[in-house]
Amino acid sequence: MSKRKLLISLALFLCGIFGTYFILNEFLVLDRTSQELEIYDFIPVPADVEVAVEGTGEQNIVNDQVSTKIKIKNVQWNHTSYHLDEGSELDVNEYFVVHKNRQVSGLQFIPGRSVYSMGTSYRRLKQGEQRTIHLTLNKDTKQFWIMPEELIKK
Repeated sequence: MSKRKLLISLALFLCGIFGTYFILNEFLVLDRTSQELEIYDFIPVPADVEVAVEGTGEQNIVNDQVSTKIKIKNVQWNHTSYHLDEGSELDVNEYFVVHKNRQVSGLQFIPGRSVYSMGTSYRRLKQGEQRTIHLTLNKDTKQFWIMPEELIKK
């Protein structure tokens, strides 16, 4: 009977270890936006929208793209066909990239993901922070991107 209890205890322990790893792998996100891993080459483009916004603090990660939700305070100008209302919320992509920790750390069993900079001056909008930003519309995906200052073609 003691061998059976030992095997059950060992099985439960291993299930707990693997379960914890998979939970951490899904939900652990490290902010490493002050670092960059690769060199990106961007071409400056004209901005499509200039808006005064407030950060909501919500950040979404889908695959390797990072987006944030912003609240529009005032539309300065809009050269797109999209109607942007003051007070509405909008999901916009950020110039960050996501890498799995096990791919960048060198250790195969490190769980989670890390968000890295793409080599621009862009810094994330914090909750309640108000700022005037420029957006560009990716016409293929129909998604807005927050433009870092050095990528705006004047």
